[in-house]
Amino acid sequence: MAADRSTTSEINLRLGDELFARFVPPSTESFPSVAETVYDQLWRRIVNREFRPGDRLVEDALANELGTSRTPVREALLRLGQTGLVQVSSRKGFSVPVITPDDVVELYDLRAALETYAIRRATPLISDEEIEMHRNSQEAVLRQSEERDTATAEAFFRADLALHSVLHSLGGNARSARILSEVMGQLSLISMRASLIPERNQLAIAEHHVILDALAARDPETAAEAMAAHIEAVKTRSLADLEGGVR
Repeated sequence: MAADRSTTSEINLRLGDELFARFVPPSTESFPSVAETVYDQLWRRIVNREFRPGDRLVEDALANELGTSRTPVREALLRLGQTGLVQVSSRKGFSVPVITPDDVVELYDLRAALETYAIRRATPLISDEEIEMHRNSQEAVLRQSEERDTATAEAFFRADLALHSVLHSLGGNARSARILSEVMGQLSLISMRASLIPERNQLAIAEHHVILDALAARDPETAAEAMAAHIEAVKTRSLADLEGGVR
């Protein structure tokens, strides 16, 4: 299945949405602009921890706060539920998920299985030009990585997502993208704050270069091993952050 391969600057920060959109055609009815705005505001507030894990998200209260009706709020919350950023319960309504160490292990292990599958298939398909573009993007983010601010975190997210997304768009499929979009959405609950730590980003960038080297060598098994090692390392760092209070 063909997929658009956007440049780093075009990558949307909403991890689950971005990957999902690469494989799943949009609805014939465009998402209403009010609901899109509400969705974007809630997405950022959740991943930036303005809402704490376990907090209930009450439709009427959010609608009053955002100056809109209840309908776009409900649409946005249901859409957030599709990517794992909101927990949806028939009895309790909407709430922010609580991510436990067991969740982190399960999510990263599933992500590793999906991404190693995709990179094996993507290795002979990605172009030399794309590899070089992603290498340059990683270097640009590395030069910026000493700053502990939102702009730096977002730049890292774009470069990170661009690399992982292009590999899955080349080597994955619609079903694997659907699963991975939910996994990536849930992981953003902890990874956005961790991206404010320069050392975390620098380690990830070094691991990305190992992946890019294997892609350039057209070695699918080495590329898969590099991807698995990268995700395992990120999992270990995420568990340490969770235990250390980066929530």
